[in-house]
This record gives sequence, C-alpha cells and structure tokens, in this order.
Amino acid sequence: MKNTFIALVAATMMLPLAGGALVASEARTDLVIADLGQPETNPWVINRHRFERCVAEALNVDLREFDDQNSEEQHVSQAESIIASQPHGLIFNPLTSPAGIQVARLLEANAIPGVAVGRLVVSNYETDYQGEHFIAQVTQNNTTWGEAIGQAVVDLGHKNVAMIWNQKGVTSAEEIWAGVQSVLDQHDDVTLIAEAWDRLNRENGQKYAEQFIARFAPGEIDAMIVLGAVAGLGSQFAIDQAGRDDIAVVTTDIDEQVAEFIKTGKLAFSIGGHWMVGGFGLIQLYDYLHGHPVENTQPLFSLIPVTAVNVETYASGLLNGCILSDEDIRSLSRVHNPDADLPGFIDNFSKNWEEFVQ
Repeated sequence: MKNTFIALVAATMMLPLAGGALVASEARTDLVIADLGQPETNPWVINRHRFERCVAEALNVDLREFDDQNSEEQHVSQAESIIASQPHGLIFNPLTSPAGIQVARLLEANAIPGVAVGRLVVSNYETDYQGEHFIAQVTQNNTTWGEAIGQAVVDLGHKNVAMIWNQKGVTSAEEIWAGVQSVLDQHDDVTLIAEAWDRLNRENGQKYAEQFIARFAPGEIDAMIVLGAVAGLGSQFAIDQAGRDDIAVVTTDIDEQVAEFIKTGKLAFSIGGHWMVGGFGLIQLYDYLHGHPVENTQPLFSLIPVTAVNVETYASGLLNGCILSDEDIRSLSRVHNPDADLPGFIDNFSKNWEEFVQ
C-alpha cells in the first residue's frame, strides 16, 4: 500500500516524498497545540482524533485534546480555558457557527492562531471573515456532499423520504441539506414527507424515526435520510424494533459498525472520509507557526460515497490506524518539503482514494 501511495502521489502531484527529497529545516519540537471538539461518541470524532494523533507524532507536536460535551456553552467556555493556558495554536471543530464565531473572537483577542476543521465558522472565509489569528477553515465540500446523498436516494429508487438533520444554526449542515434538496427537487417522483432539525445523537435519531414510523404506514415512507451515523444507527434501531423492513436509512460517517451494516444490507449508503480534515488542519497550523503563510484559507475535501460495492476497500484502507506514514505526513508540510501542496493533495486524495489504499 505504501509503495503504491508514494508512487501515485509523486506522479499526480510532483511532490518529492522519499529519502533526500525531503528538505530538512529548523522544525520546532516545542509546539503545544490544543484540539477542541466533541466527545468520542461518533465515528467522525474517533477517526479525526486517530488521524490527528498520527500527524502530531510525525511532526513532533504536543497535541492536547479537549471536548465540549456537545454543548455550545461548554464549547466556548472550554475555548476560554484552553486559550488562558496559552498554547501555541488551536484546532477546533465548532459545534455551531455562532459558537465558532465566539472562538474566533477569543483567538483574535489573545493573538493565538487557530484553524477550524469540519464544521464551518463562516460560509466563505475570504468574503465573510475579517481577522488575523483565525487563519483558515479546513473543511469539506458541503454542496457535493449533499448532492451525493440526494443522488444516492434517487439511485436507490426511494420515493417518499423523511429527514433527520442537525439543528438550525450549523452552517455546514444547512449547506449539506441544500445540496440534498437541489437533487431531490430535480425529481418530481421523490417527495420529502417530513423534516426534523435537532441535536444529532442516537436518542434523537431513534425518537424521530419512531415518530415517522407511527405517522406513516407501509407504502407512505420508504427511506430516512439521517445526518451522522450515530443518529443514523438510532434510526435504524427504531426501524428494526418496529419490524419495518420497508424503510431504508441513508446516513453519513463510517465506522466499523456502519461498514458492517452496509455489507449486510442493513444500511443502504453512507459517506465519509472528511475526518481527515483534522490532520490536514494540524499540518496547515504547524506550517503557519513556522512562518509559512496560509496558501488556501478554505481547502475542501470531497467526501467518499460508500455502498456495498466499495465498502470493503474503504473499511480495510481507511479504518485501520494511520493511513499515512510519518514520511508521507512530513512531505505535506512546507517545513519539511518546500514543494508541498497540501490543498492539492487534499483534493487529489479525496477524489482518487481507492487508488491510494489498494
């Protein structure tokens, strides 16, 4: 796998990766970088931490993790506490966009650089943000993410669908749903019959699925679109408990359980890989702390659609520890490789992932 990875990266991006091609520089070994996000109760957070730890080890960074207990208030108060301890930088996944704005203000007030990963602070960094120390948001292409979900619903032949989504005020979630709806709107034979906007957890996934099951008889609903595998698995549990094998779940994020459910046909579709933005954001912040200006303030990762056709390749290649070697990781940092093109790699990897993991 590693030989294939190195050959493909070198061929497609012209990045020197091996041996003497990596240029040594004065890499700092004293950096303390904090990470603020949600607890490890969903696949996205678990995989994000797993990859970030690999990146931190490769770059010799002291990475200190904190969680917000899935609370906006805790997200901001934790940020205040973290910044008071004066780390060199902060990686954060804002629980909501308003919470993210509060964290950005703290970064500016205390002159500590930070990078948001995953959820957006603002929709477009270049046009919607003015500041110096909140330096970038490494995120995913929310439009294509939503479009892929919508297209999966159409391709699977579903006609009467309900949705369970994150609460309003999460810019990323709203943009993803706009992508879904843009596809569904093109198909007059697909009807959105119910919506639920709330905090995403297993309990809410189950609760709203139970409400939909009680409300719609067989033939009146054939699919639920659920943002986030934790809520998606809660919905699947409710469907199983009700004995409603006429309802499919289309969800997002992938861990071992989700992969197994896709293999066995219990789940129809999921989409993921965007947990890598945490590690990529750490590389970007690491370079900035070494004096390299940010080249792309909002690089986008294109999510990976997973069905029964490719789930085995995804699970074996992307759910097992570090997906890049230490050398591969350092090759993406301009501290170690002056020709590094991190935004180009993000785009290339997400669109050609199967070639990298075989």
